[in-house]
Amino acid sequence: MNASAFELKTIKEMGFEDYFLIVWDFIHFAKQNGVSVGPGRGSAAGSLVAYCLEITDLDPIRHDLLFERFLNPGRKSMPDMDIDFAVAGRERVINYVTEKYGRERVAQIITFSTMAARAAVRDAGRVLEIPYGVVDKIGEAHPGRPGPDPRRVPQARRGAAP
Repeated sequence: MNASAFELKTIKEMGFEDYFLIVWDFIHFAKQNGVSVGPGRGSAAGSLVAYCLEITDLDPIRHDLLFERFLNPGRKSMPDMDIDFAVAGRERVINYVTEKYGRERVAQIITFSTMAARAAVRDAGRVLEIPYGVVDKIGEAHPGRPGPDPRRVPQARRGAAP
């Protein structure tokens, strides 16, 4: 069985045909209305069907990406297509989807990542090409958590040194 036949069979067996078509619909709307769409990222880039529908711009065969990382019959979970829209126009796409499919069926999902302060200092130092020894000393001097050091708060309130 070739890759596209396997993917189509898997998508159908798992019941995600509508999902692919809905995603295609709003990406198509965005592109037709001048809203920039990212090339596709994450495991969805491994889908030949997503590529053929122009949901992603990456050819998974050329880049040797695996569909099974995106959608796997052995793992019964909703596929996750990470889609980026330009800020200028994102609201139009959201309004389109909300009007077409109904407010009760539309949700925005966002993921926030955090980075530990010391790791952030080390990454910044690496990018700025500051010698590792210097950056390491700066990182070690940081308390490792945001805000005041809780051990010092009682002394600060009394005006005493820690």
